[in-house]
Amino acid sequence: MKKQSKVVLIVIFILLINTITYANSAPTYWTDYPSAGIIAVDKNTPVKILNENLLFDFTKDYDDSYSPSANVTAEYEMENPSNESISVQMAFPFISRNNDNIADDIFITADDENIPYKLYMGDIVQESGYPFREPENTDFNIDTILKSITDKKYAANNFKGDETGKLYKFNVTSNDDKAYFAVTFNFNPEKTKIIFNGYNYFERDGSHIRIGSSIGEKRPMEIYVIGEDIDFDFKGYADGRLEEETDLIKYETFAEEKNVEAYLMDYTDSNLKNDISNISNISLYNIYAQSLDENLDKNSGICSEDDIMSQIRSARIMVLIYTVDFPENSKKNVSVRYNSKGTMDRRKTPEPQYTYDYILNPARNWKDFKNLNIKIIAPEEAPYIINSSIELKKDDNNIYTAYLEKLPEEDFFFTLYSKKKVSLSDSVQGYLNRNFGYFTPIVVVAAVLILLLLTIRIIRSIRGRNLI
Repeated sequence: MKKQSKVVLIVIFILLINTITYANSAPTYWTDYPSAGIIAVDKNTPVKILNENLLFDFTKDYDDSYSPSANVTAEYEMENPSNESISVQMAFPFISRNNDNIADDIFITADDENIPYKLYMGDIVQESGYPFREPENTDFNIDTILKSITDKKYAANNFKGDETGKLYKFNVTSNDDKAYFAVTFNFNPEKTKIIFNGYNYFERDGSHIRIGSSIGEKRPMEIYVIGEDIDFDFKGYADGRLEEETDLIKYETFAEEKNVEAYLMDYTDSNLKNDISNISNISLYNIYAQSLDENLDKNSGICSEDDIMSQIRSARIMVLIYTVDFPENSKKNVSVRYNSKGTMDRRKTPEPQYTYDYILNPARNWKDFKNLNIKIIAPEEAPYIINSSIELKKDDNNIYTAYLEKLPEEDFFFTLYSKKKVSLSDSVQGYLNRNFGYFTPIVVVAAVLILLLLTIRIIRSIRGRNLI
């Protein structure tokens, strides 16, 4: 019996070591979004696409936590068969977040010459919560996307862009770095709108507001007032609960008049414009103005700049607009290069599956489209394509290719995996991870332990019968 017990403990220990790898703290699902080909803004253009060479190259090194990044190049041989010289305005839609440094990876050329572009920002793509982050509105219709491009300024409910407000800046000092500073005021939300920045304490009782910050934070403290002006009451405190007053602080107040648009654009210059170049100023103003407007509605007339930024950093539809000139009866090679991420999914397998989407339907806007060539250089960590909307041929060195004479009916997607196929063992491990998460090792060991105990009991029963 002791020998059997030792065997059971050894088996459990081995299983515990082997199954502990099933559980980890990483998300099981991380969404990224489709890429798309270039489209003609004017559907009546005479330009034809004679060839498209589409390359997904995973051999570059990118810092990405959840999915391998592909350097995508879409190269088009285009023809203007008309007897007139024309300038064709083109659009390249994609989805990204404003803080992804997306401009660093975008290159647009025509016959190897760089083409200037303007970036427009469209609607936010809503996502469900962590860890699944699945998009709630996944209809990336090209016509809808193009309608989101506008040179009209956002019309807000709570303010006007040219409305003059007053920006208050507070310079606070103290010999005690542990001291705190608070500003108290009353305001009428119907007549006054407030934006504040640089504070880490906020309390509200109706129209009575108190905001504060530690002197040691060393950050700028500002209040921007739109509409009817307000009076401030300043006090210093020795504790973070703002209960014990102190006179060990000194402060200076500076005020300047600034209209809403100038205030928002100054703020964006110090944030978003550092991340994204060639951005449309109107598009930039619109997303900040809309975020401010919605937060003022939601918070009854007051919000922080962090509230505004919470929407700015959301995933949204973005569109690159640029123009290519075609002489009469001419051909040009137009190329768009960018970085693309995939959707990571480990809900059904122990190792992640990575899916990449490419929207082909924009190409239907051209006069004609022929000859789609696809090449995928798979990454070492996931060298096998286990699913694809287009039949792919596997060559040496993890390279997959396909050729189509015309556009397929559906958009293109493919899924990468670390093995040639998802085995039964993979499916079982994925099921356990999906249903038990961190507790998978415990569940597996418990199941094995119960099975071993039942086996031992059966063996004992059989031996007991044989002794009779």
